[in-house]
Amino acid sequence: MSNQSAPAISPPQLLPLVVPLLRRDEPVVCPDPDVAGHLQALGFTVAAGTLVDQPPGMAGAVVLVSGEVADAGRRGPVLVSAAVDAVRPGGMVAVAARSTHHAALVAGDGDAGGTVTATELDHMLAERGLDVRLLAGPGAAATIGGRGWAGPEDLELDRSPGLRDAGPHVLAVARTPKDGRERSERFFASVAYKIVGAAVLCRDADERILLVFDLFKQAWTLPGGLVDAEEDPAVAAGREALEEGGVEVEVGAFLGLFAHAHPDRLQVVYAARPRVPTPAPVPIHTHEVSESRWVTRAEAESMLDPFTRRRLTACLDDPGRTWRW
Repeated sequence: MSNQSAPAISPPQLLPLVVPLLRRDEPVVCPDPDVAGHLQALGFTVAAGTLVDQPPGMAGAVVLVSGEVADAGRRGPVLVSAAVDAVRPGGMVAVAARSTHHAALVAGDGDAGGTVTATELDHMLAERGLDVRLLAGPGAAATIGGRGWAGPEDLELDRSPGLRDAGPHVLAVARTPKDGRERSERFFASVAYKIVGAAVLCRDADERILLVFDLFKQAWTLPGGLVDAEEDPAVAAGREALEEGGVEVEVGAFLGLFAHAHPDRLQVVYAARPRVPTPAPVPIHTHEVSESRWVTRAEAESMLDPFTRRRLTACLDDPGRTWRW
């Protein structure tokens, strides 16, 4: 791609994509005087004053298509919240800014401020309870095709998931929540859900470590598994020690939190001691674990795979930390 292949799109030119989602019988808040003038020419009433001057819940829409949210940097979410407060329940908020990916790949200035990704913009709106009705990269299809932007005619292509970051801009139009319940539901729906696991590093009176042989992985590992819904991770770790290791334990200190990307998950490891001496542990969940065994640290390090061995070493030698691997 070259800079010449990127269509020049001004903020007012984005309005044909936004206007069909707005009501003309309600005032619109728009800080950019140029965009405000175009809205007035289209028959909209533009409320006077800045966004912060607006009485709560009186506007039908807020239009921020000149990069205001991205230009605000870390305070962008504050600006979005102010827009939500200014709009009536069920009103609309339109936000656009230069595309981070397009700036980096085409314009060569991806480190410049005032840019946003489609994912960032979608999340910023959704976590404030807005229902994102339109998320697109206007000009994406034109950029790839090396031609001029066709405006609304390109919308279906520009809003496809693979092209939302390929145009010079990212545009989102969203409806504000109708009530507190909807806002809460949309907020929690926008929150990242991580898989959480819990394990124990259990040592007996002789400081031997409890290992189990995982039938699925076909490898020795620490007793552990997924934390159930509404379950305390420490309780889950103790449960797994009994189910997999056959040892009823007293869960102790936090030893380490391990964050992994694929899949997105967290693994919490706790220290543990047997409640009663269990010299010959027998797994309960034999469909998952075939054997449990007390071993020395040297034996454990020789039996574990490199990844699990690193976790063991981190928990024993540098406990209480968070690790990203």
